[in-house]
Amino acid sequence: MIFPPEIWLQVADYLPPLVVADLYSVNSQWFDIAMNARYSQISFAFLNRAMLRDLTRLKDPAVARRVRTLHVHPYFVKEVLEKVHEAPPSTSHAHSLRGKFKLTGLFRDHGHLKRLARCARTSALLESGNLVRTMVEVISGLPYVTDYHIAWSGLHSIHDLPVPFLTAAFRPSVLQLTLEISLEKAVDLLSHTAALENLEELDLFLRLDHVLPAELIPAILVDHLAPAINRLHSSLQKFSLRLCEPLDMSPFFDSLRYMPFLDHLAISIPIARPHLGHPSGFGQFLNRHRRSLRHLVLRATELNGDGLTPTEDLLSEWINDALSFVTGSVKLRSLEASLTLFPVEAAAMCLGRLSRTLTSLTLTGRHLPYDRVDELLSAVRRAGAGRLNSLRLGAVTLSPELIDLLAEKLPSLKRLELLVKDVVGCEGDLPLYYGGSEQDDSQIGNFFMEMEQRRYLDWGLRSISLSRSSFPYRLQYATDYRELFMDCIPSTARAV
Repeated sequence: MIFPPEIWLQVADYLPPLVVADLYSVNSQWFDIAMNARYSQISFAFLNRAMLRDLTRLKDPAVARRVRTLHVHPYFVKEVLEKVHEAPPSTSHAHSLRGKFKLTGLFRDHGHLKRLARCARTSALLESGNLVRTMVEVISGLPYVTDYHIAWSGLHSIHDLPVPFLTAAFRPSVLQLTLEISLEKAVDLLSHTAALENLEELDLFLRLDHVLPAELIPAILVDHLAPAINRLHSSLQKFSLRLCEPLDMSPFFDSLRYMPFLDHLAISIPIARPHLGHPSGFGQFLNRHRRSLRHLVLRATELNGDGLTPTEDLLSEWINDALSFVTGSVKLRSLEASLTLFPVEAAAMCLGRLSRTLTSLTLTGRHLPYDRVDELLSAVRRAGAGRLNSLRLGAVTLSPELIDLLAEKLPSLKRLELLVKDVVGCEGDLPLYYGGSEQDDSQIGNFFMEMEQRRYLDWGLRSISLSRSSFPYRLQYATDYRELFMDCIPSTARAV
């Protein structure tokens, strides 16, 4: 019996990828599925036997057309160059001896000969730019790459050598581009973004290699980086920016034109000064896109090596100043703030200014005591966010008073997900643990007894879920929690 391809694809979904990749000999349908599993994602990072094999196989158009995700980390160029310079002069001689003497018995160390042959092939790749030409040939022959990842920083000794093969994949098929790149290398690489005419997502992580005078950095931002992104204005929908260290990005933001389809923005703000430069840059960029933006992700980063952790007040002040440049209503639908380093005060400012039209809110990354939750939800309430129907919050200490607060502040909420650190029967109780990890059952029992006396008849909540952390680890007594909330929040029972 011959099953349609859709059946085999569903079967393949239940199998580990490595198992799927080895099933190419079952039949023609499995051959196609296995080849896609093997070659849908390709990574060029180390010039080893696997990469040489991929370079050979991908010259076949029937294989090349299967690649959808491409990762290129050109650090292998410097590594291989160094190996070639260190290679013993006898390598080519040993290889020629093998052709001279036909009796294989004269060569006892076959493994050594194979290693010498591989070294010879690697050396040949580098002669007269063969490596670059081979990479250009292979990468330019991948017609259906949609997701492209490049990591390129450091490597001062090879200068712009990788540029030709890195940009060989710049074509209209690419929809997502992730760049972790030194700022000075962006000059040559990003001059080719006109070929990315359909790019929808750009994730940019900028590093500084400190090989350029500081006065040249604004020129790179304004004359090269901003124009490269402006060329994507007619298609770009998602933009993410991260910095390795604080940098004045205000000239960059000022130089970015309006992107009418930009609806998702993710910004990581260094907690040390100058953060992202003068707050007017980011603030006015946000203001220009207030009508198109629907999703905003805010994080704080501490990647610079100052040795001292700046106070949260500095970043909160910067956020407040940036928001002052937003003069109109921002029509956000979702806001996510990772509070690991992002100040709670700054998050409250953002909620007070940006949450009026929110339907989804995520506030995670640190333990939020009751008064902090109250501060954040009060900011949402003051903003008049009557459309909020989904909230992800945590980590929190679960208490009856916390549930009371959520029901009072967010009566229209439909979906609630709480990341629970511990459980107490009354707000203010200290969580007690035994054995170092398991919480005292009596406190959990007190929570249940208190909640059994409560009924939230006017709360329209339809779904509530609890987990131990940001990972989907279930709480102990998960079934009991579910039954408890179905009793005290009748709308959750009706939604089942």
